Amino acid sequence: MLKKLLLTFVLIFGAYNANAQYYNTYTEVGIMAGPVFFKSDFGEAGNVENFVKNNGFSIGGFFYISQVEDLESFRENFKLRAELSYLKADLEHYGQYVDPSKKSLFANQLRAMSGSTQVTSAGFQVEFYPFKIDDYVRGMTFSPYVGFGPQVNYFSSKVTSSLGELNFPYTTPVKYMNALRTNDDYAFSLTGTLGIRYKLSEYHSLIAEARGQHYFSDWVDGMNPDKYIYTENKSNDWNIGINLGYIYYFY
Repeated sequence: MLKKLLLTFVLIFGAYNANAQYYNTYTEVGIMAGPVFFKSDFGEAGNVENFVKNNGFSIGGFFYISQVEDLESFRENFKLRAELSYLKADLEHYGQYVDPSKKSLFANQLRAMSGSTQVTSAGFQVEFYPFKIDDYVRGMTFSPYVGFGPQVNYFSSKVTSSLGELNFPYTTPVKYMNALRTNDDYAFSLTGTLGIRYKLSEYHSLIAEARGQHYFSDWVDGMNPDKYIYTENKSNDWNIGINLGYIYYFY
C-alpha cells in the first residue's frame, strides 16, 4: 500500500510540474515533522492527561503549485497542497480508572493494556491566505493561512496486554471484549489546519502549523467498544499535530 501511495504522489507531482512549466509558475516543495496527540478509545474520555500522553510523531512531504503571473482572483488567496505523511502513536489508559489506588480486576486489566497505531496518509489541502499570495512573494515576511482537505489513510493498529492474550475474561475488560483488532485497514479523514509562513529568502521559507485530523473510522487505534452501550466512546478517532517545516521554491 505504501508503494501505491508513493506512486500516486509522484504521478501527481509530475502532472503539476508539467502544468507549472506550461503556465510559467514556480513550484514549492517542502518537508514537515512534529509531535502528534492521539484521541482514541484508550483512556478516560475528557481527561487531559490521556490526550497529552497518548502521543507520537509525524513526518511528511508536500508540494504546491502557485501562479506568479496574471493572477486571477482565486489564485491570489488560495493554494493547493498535495502531501504524503506518516505518523506513529503509542497508546495507554490514563485517568481515574487506572489510578494506583484502584485494586479491582477492571483497573488491573486497563493498566495492563497498551497499543500503537501507524498511519500513512496521502491527500490534498486547500489553503486560504488572507493576504495576497503575490504580496508575500514580493516581500512580505509573514503570511498566515488556514487549510482544509481530505486524506486517504492506511493504518496498522496493535493492542496487547501484559496479562496475556486479549479477548479472554481474565485479560480483557468487559467493555473491550470482542471490540479489539490487530490488523491493517483503510480509512478516510478530513484535516483542518492553522499555520503561518516565514520567508527566509527568495527561495526558502519556514512554516509552523497546528492540524486536527478526524477519521471516518473508530478502528484506527485497534479498539471500538459498542457506542450504544458505552456512549463515552461515541466519537471516532482523531488527532492533533504540531508541525514545523521547510519549503524550497524553484522555477
